[in-house]
Amino acid sequence: MAENGTPIETPNFLEINWEKHPDKTVLLGVDRSLTYDRLRDRARTLAKCFYDLGVRAGDQVALMAYNSAEVLEVSGALTYLEVGFVMVGYRMQAPEIEFIVNNSDSKLLIFLHDFTDRIMPYKDKFPKILPGGFISYGGPTSEGAQDYENLMANPPAIELESIPSATKAGNSMIYTSGTTGMPKGAARSTDFVKKDGVMDYLFGSMAFFKLADDEIHLVCCPIYHSAPYYFNLITFVLGGTLLYMPKFDALEFLKLVDKYKVTSTHLVPTMVTRLLQVPEEETAKLDLSSLRSVVVGAAPLFPEYKLAFLDRYGPVLHEYYGATETGLNTAITPEDMRERPGSVGKAFVKNELKIFDIDNNEVPDGERGVLYIYNPIMMDGYYKNDQATSDTHIGKYITAGDVAIRDEDGYYYIVDRVKDMIIRGGVNIYPVEVESVLSKMPEIEDVAVVGKADKELQETVAAFIVPAKDATVTDEMIQSFCRDQLADYKIPTTIIILDEIPRTPTGKILKRDLRERL
Repeated sequence: MAENGTPIETPNFLEINWEKHPDKTVLLGVDRSLTYDRLRDRARTLAKCFYDLGVRAGDQVALMAYNSAEVLEVSGALTYLEVGFVMVGYRMQAPEIEFIVNNSDSKLLIFLHDFTDRIMPYKDKFPKILPGGFISYGGPTSEGAQDYENLMANPPAIELESIPSATKAGNSMIYTSGTTGMPKGAARSTDFVKKDGVMDYLFGSMAFFKLADDEIHLVCCPIYHSAPYYFNLITFVLGGTLLYMPKFDALEFLKLVDKYKVTSTHLVPTMVTRLLQVPEEETAKLDLSSLRSVVVGAAPLFPEYKLAFLDRYGPVLHEYYGATETGLNTAITPEDMRERPGSVGKAFVKNELKIFDIDNNEVPDGERGVLYIYNPIMMDGYYKNDQATSDTHIGKYITAGDVAIRDEDGYYYIVDRVKDMIIRGGVNIYPVEVESVLSKMPEIEDVAVVGKADKELQETVAAFIVPAKDATVTDEMIQSFCRDQLADYKIPTTIIILDEIPRTPTGKILKRDLRERL
């Protein structure tokens, strides 16, 4: 409800932007591009076809795709029908796909032909998919599935405006990455924009990250993750232009910025480090002056990399802290980053933040505790998982399980994750602190720290190290380097050399995998 008590209608930004500039390009894609007019036409056609298949307001539909035009077309179609959008990660294997599609109660599964072997041999394991509800695109028609383009070739004669509205909102869901178990669907109702404060949150995001209606936003992270999807959405709301990059390559990224005059992008920390590794003689050939905002998040970025990026690419780097469940919760400008490179900034627009101890009491500034959040775009809950939803809440506040400190000026510092904390002889050790020290060692390119079970001490510190190119590192070198900067009980006693640290597509370290190696 608006402040004056009148109902708020859910805006359809595709219709709004089509009316403003139908011929403007909304997507610069690898395979095909779209204007707002073309997108509207195809989205409306798809909506009619989905309705004809039996999809109704309040349902969910799943899509398994790379960053492609189909993402915009399907999501646009579902908006007309008031149906929830569920994206399945393209790295998912058959059991994971089955779990997400069934758990989300999706009525259709639309997928790139490349993924056929992970879906169609198991089609009998998807009892909730409607007849004709397997739809493939981008290749030969998958056996047992409909072809996406053929489906749209003969749309039914349905007036979208006459379709009954939902009595129950559908749920758009992004599933958590599942680093600690089966993924959970962070659900938000399709009419969430009606909630008080949501539009203020969107407009606040635009202002903070310097986003405007002339935006050319480069999407190089998988859109099935929450932050890339959010910045994709903001650009769409603004009526800007999206540029999709199917696979990240640092030099190619910079060439795209130069060629298309990209104004903004969202990166994860591993992408930032790769951009720092591009030879300066290559960047000297390129015009990168169009960039206004490079947004980084999803995993910790070491302070020295932040400062190096600002030195190399200018005052464009913005960092945030957030989660699939909670949206963006803190953010920091390039200017503040210079002064406090270890901070993730102050409370973001429309966020209330609390730090609680193990007894659910607020801690004073300067002390560690678990960070809890309340804002208008946080999830409604984990879909069909009331226990997990309850476990993450204290009253109206929700946590993603991160340990934080707030300083006296209101800046937040993420210390670690609750589940990653190492307890050695009753003393808490935060892996991020050890990782931050080791990252400063010139011979180390990447590092991850976990606890190793110990009969006497409960846990000890184990470090997984990726050496820098052509560098030699020994246990003695690493321990000696740490000895000058860490208390003795924090120094790694187990050191394992790897070719690569296992990570999710958003850059989160898969610490479960590392613990299994121990």
